[in-house]
Amino acid sequence: MAPPATSAKELYDLKQKAALYYQNNGVPKKMEQIINDMFYDNPSDVYGHLSNYFEKFALTPVMTKLRGREVLDSKAQPTLQAEVYCLIKNREQCIGTATVSSQNYYQDSHKPEERDEEDRQRVQFVKQAVTYINENMTGVLKGLDPTDQKEVDARIFGVINKYILEEEALLAKEREAQEMEEAQVEETESQKKSKSPKGKGKGAAVVVLPEEPRETLQSGCNALSVVSQVACITGAELRKIPLYEHISTIMNGKAASEYHIPLPVVTILASGKAAPGKLNCVKEFMVVPRHDMPLHESVKHISNIYKNIGKTLMQKSGVTARYVNEIGAMTLTMDKPEQGLDMIQDAINHLELKAGEDFHLILNCAAQEWFDYEKGKYEVAAGVMKGLDDMVDFWSDLLQRYPSIIGLIDPIRKQEKEQWMNLCDAVSEKCYIIGDYVWHRPGLLKDEELEDSFKTSGVVFRYENMNQVSDVTLCSQKMKDAANQVMVSTCQGESPDTFLADLAVGVDAMFIKIGGSARGERVAKLNRLLQIEDTLKEQCNLAKWTEHVFPKISPPPPPEEEQEGEGSTDQIEPIEKKDSPIKKK
Repeated sequence: MAPPATSAKELYDLKQKAALYYQNNGVPKKMEQIINDMFYDNPSDVYGHLSNYFEKFALTPVMTKLRGREVLDSKAQPTLQAEVYCLIKNREQCIGTATVSSQNYYQDSHKPEERDEEDRQRVQFVKQAVTYINENMTGVLKGLDPTDQKEVDARIFGVINKYILEEEALLAKEREAQEMEEAQVEETESQKKSKSPKGKGKGAAVVVLPEEPRETLQSGCNALSVVSQVACITGAELRKIPLYEHISTIMNGKAASEYHIPLPVVTILASGKAAPGKLNCVKEFMVVPRHDMPLHESVKHISNIYKNIGKTLMQKSGVTARYVNEIGAMTLTMDKPEQGLDMIQDAINHLELKAGEDFHLILNCAAQEWFDYEKGKYEVAAGVMKGLDDMVDFWSDLLQRYPSIIGLIDPIRKQEKEQWMNLCDAVSEKCYIIGDYVWHRPGLLKDEELEDSFKTSGVVFRYENMNQVSDVTLCSQKMKDAANQVMVSTCQGESPDTFLADLAVGVDAMFIKIGGSARGERVAKLNRLLQIEDTLKEQCNLAKWTEHVFPKISPPPPPEEEQEGEGSTDQIEPIEKKDSPIKKK
């Protein structure tokens, strides 16, 4: 505050400066206008009316700092929480908070040492991510409008990418040095090599189809997902619009005129390689309601289906049979998929609903988890092997006997492209062939070219690690343009954050895969969707899904050999092999 004027001249000069200051900022004109209008508006809250009027002339809020911390997910694993502080009306305020989920790459069926190493890496990643958030990312985002999601994502990616490039350069030097050392050793060995009797010939080796190497992630890269998420939440809060509407604007450039509520895909029973029993080929037995069933109605039915099966299991095997796993699904001993399918369909029918009409089934097959790399076959159940081509008949037969199944997630590994496309050719008109681990994460997929030699009719997106809001919105549109339905999925290490529900609505995903309906962090997503459904009803912009249309997917035709035209004037020298292709320039 300036010191008081000590003379008449100083007082006069001060008044002139004040008048000029207010005039330059348009205060007298705006004050006169609102005072005159307010008399006729006659608001009950005079000062609230004045505040709302002048608020629109305030400077755009900008980010001042980020705050990151380590918290726990639903599996008591370390994960990330972040807050965004903004300068609003000359005051710094915390506007958004987000807690990101964490995904487990190694499942319970993997070796203990692999899971232990992943746990150690997770601790390291979270610790490094907290440092990135509180130090590096705060600097690059300071002064930026949080509603500019693409710029936010670009800047924080630049922070991580800097360290990625440095790491790649270091690894390149190490590889170069190692190759030179190996070349020298090889040269020395060749000079020392002498004649020696040949050993006995070995039998033919078993061909092992390789799995694609796991992506090497930069330590602390999970800061990208949580900062992108919290910036998105902050942007919606500052715009005073629902989060799903803000996400829709990011994706389409403008808010949608109407929105769909994604169909909940809920896991009732869990099985698979790590579960008791012999069954390997189905990891999750999931139910999904009819396309036009209101969410508030479908949630009640899903709860009743779950309770009905739990009651049946408890009567047969005691209370422990109702215990659930880390995703909220009941795990029981099964030897073949028909056991789980029959149990769920019986529960649906018991509630006077019709399986295949009121409720459908989706199977998470997770084929990559039960492929035997030594034998080069799929172990559909303990001791039961199926060849690559046999898997097409296996799934075709199951779908023939259970028409209520409308989706298979990862029924075959992506390495078997030929068998994958043959399966699509056989069953794609009956159900969705959904890719989960067969596709790369959105941050990579957005820049990849889709090929005719490998197609799906559905895709699963998770929000974790290096995935950002911009990546998910871009890939959602990209895969829709390729005739895929989008399924947004929770992770194994889920958080109570309901961001995923708004994300699914905002990108217009047909499905949201939440896991079981018996854990709070998963039910929270359903509760948020119920809230969104009520809001959309009140605003009269709730759209309903149309009946499922399963696009026909056929293998690409074999490449045609170019033949020499009969009337060609080009002189081509004859070749010895008649079946060799001749290419014209």
